[in-house]
Amino acid sequence: MGFLNGLFLFALGAVALPVLIHLLNRRRLRKIRFSTLEFIDELNKRRMSKINLRRWIVLLLRALAVAFLVLAFARPTLRSNAPFFVPGAAPKHVIVCLDVSYSMGAEREEGTVFTLARDMAKQVVDASGDNDVLNVVAFSIRAEPLFETGTRNSQVVKNAIDGLEVTAEGTSIAAAVDAAAGLARAGDVPTAEIYVISDFTEEPDSGLTGDLPENTRLILLPVTRESIDNVSIDRVFTPRKLIRPGESVRIGVAVTNHSRERSVEFPLELSVGGKRKAEKLVALAPASSATETFVISMDEWGTYRGRVSKNRDRLPIDDDRYLVLEVSRQIPVTLVRGRKWAQREDEAETQAAYFYLDKALNPRGVSEGEMRVDIVDQNALAVTDLPDKGVLVWTDPDDVDKRRLGLVERYVEGGGAVLVFLGTDPRGAWRGDAFLRFLGVDRAAAKEKTDGAVFTSFATGHPIFGLFDDEELELLSRARVTRFVAASGIPADSVLAYFEGDGPAVWECRRGRGRVVVVAATPDLTAGNLPLSPMFLPFVHACVSYLASAGRNDPRHENLIGADLVFDLPPRWSVQTGALRVRTEKGGEAKPIFTEQREGEAKALVPGPREVGFYTLVADTTRVMEACVNIDTRESNLKARPLDKKTIGEAGLVEPSGDLASALRRERQGREIYALFLLLAATALAAEALLGRKA
Repeated sequence: MGFLNGLFLFALGAVALPVLIHLLNRRRLRKIRFSTLEFIDELNKRRMSKINLRRWIVLLLRALAVAFLVLAFARPTLRSNAPFFVPGAAPKHVIVCLDVSYSMGAEREEGTVFTLARDMAKQVVDASGDNDVLNVVAFSIRAEPLFETGTRNSQVVKNAIDGLEVTAEGTSIAAAVDAAAGLARAGDVPTAEIYVISDFTEEPDSGLTGDLPENTRLILLPVTRESIDNVSIDRVFTPRKLIRPGESVRIGVAVTNHSRERSVEFPLELSVGGKRKAEKLVALAPASSATETFVISMDEWGTYRGRVSKNRDRLPIDDDRYLVLEVSRQIPVTLVRGRKWAQREDEAETQAAYFYLDKALNPRGVSEGEMRVDIVDQNALAVTDLPDKGVLVWTDPDDVDKRRLGLVERYVEGGGAVLVFLGTDPRGAWRGDAFLRFLGVDRAAAKEKTDGAVFTSFATGHPIFGLFDDEELELLSRARVTRFVAASGIPADSVLAYFEGDGPAVWECRRGRGRVVVVAATPDLTAGNLPLSPMFLPFVHACVSYLASAGRNDPRHENLIGADLVFDLPPRWSVQTGALRVRTEKGGEAKPIFTEQREGEAKALVPGPREVGFYTLVADTTRVMEACVNIDTRESNLKARPLDKKTIGEAGLVEPSGDLASALRRERQGREIYALFLLLAATALAAEALLGRKA
């Protein structure tokens, strides 16, 4: 128990007054000789014993009445951080943790929630003592103290609070408490008070209290307990990694109605390149989510910035979401020649092994064709040869060393695509266990068939063969393959075509974010007449186009606020990172951090971006790559979290009220109980009056 007016306690000396009065008013009896009163004297002693006991009780009641009155004027409380006789004299470390997460930008009639929170923070500063050390921790998913060691200048602290703005990040109250506890431990003030000012929404971080140092109190100040209805755009799905001019692409948009009582209806709009491309009206039931789909196409190649928007509500920041679409002029293709050409005796046969593929990929042999083809020998394959957002076409793979196989595997797992035409040389790479695993098969063996094997049982539901009608598939099935690889252990749902009676002819396997399509024969005239089929060129184009565009983006994308933004550098930029910079949509510029990978691969990393919008990786004036950053909408549910004893533990709680100063004083110094002492004093006086009359 403490006292707000501790100086009144010196008046407890007045308790001696009733004692002095009692002693001064004692009756002095005179002795008078009289005849024997032996029998009456014993009766008188018993009567006087009762009278004296009553007098002592009356004296005690008078002393207690005075003591209770003095204690009442000293304004007793149930808690105080200062010495009881001089309240407020001992300095404290007052740390105000102010929530700057994006949910604090929710709008109310009086302004945003954050505007109210700033006013509350300044009232906490005003309520502190003159000798208190002050500090402010601005927190979202991270917590940052505004002063290194604190200050006693309250005006400086309030100016710093006025300079804070809402960020685009989520909330971690645990991070705020941990940061404040660290400041309390590092300070030279023995006691500390940590005030957490937040909307306390149902954010993913469920922790409210942490490991506090000794003599430190945690006090929670909810800005509001109102649950605000909100609709958020949660995600944008751009499933294709490469888009061609004129090609239709599906954009998925996930939206959520966070209200538990009210249905909503709103327009959803998709803009690309500054032009509105599509719009639809969306209806959502209470507490429901949906994914809407837009189908669009771009006629020109290039990098397009897009944005999905809805009508503004009370939390505007989650009403927009950004996306980047890459429309490619050409499909970059690297044609890898697998067999060791130097051991071939027939130069014509050597050329024929990849001649037909080269002609199929680039029929006109020009640099401006639909595909840009680079040719490299298998033994010379390097990271710079791996096509960014393109396809590696590998024909007649020979005995592959582990290093190059690992290079191709990492390329596929990172989102690359490979089209493999297997040869039948006994030394072929497909005879190695590692390469077989890469192809998604258990066993493989070379096989010859004099009359030729024919394609059949096409998976017409797959994009490769779904492009062709029955007549075209019939034309493809007329091609005969005399030498091929018989493979087993392939899941039936991965097989796209069969050799009639001889097992899988074409199959697909997925590795990480990438894909591999395997054709169990080489496009070589020594292995059949497939290269001469009129369907050979359409088939190769269908495979390459599918692999270039069908892979899904990195699950990390969309890039989210607070998470590191990573650019997977194209191979040619992995070896020349010195000139690279990252520019933001608002004109800021930063030098990224480069992480070197194996085989010359590199990534450019922007640590924890704090702005939503577009980020461009540039080299001088050349745009290398572009990405966008969006908010994490897990905090868009603006329902207030229950703050009960189970949730807050030993922390104090100041509910939102009109008189914050009084509430702060009660929470800081304790609840006053002077009325109880007044009642005790009145009771003592009443009892004294009753007993005193009988005395």
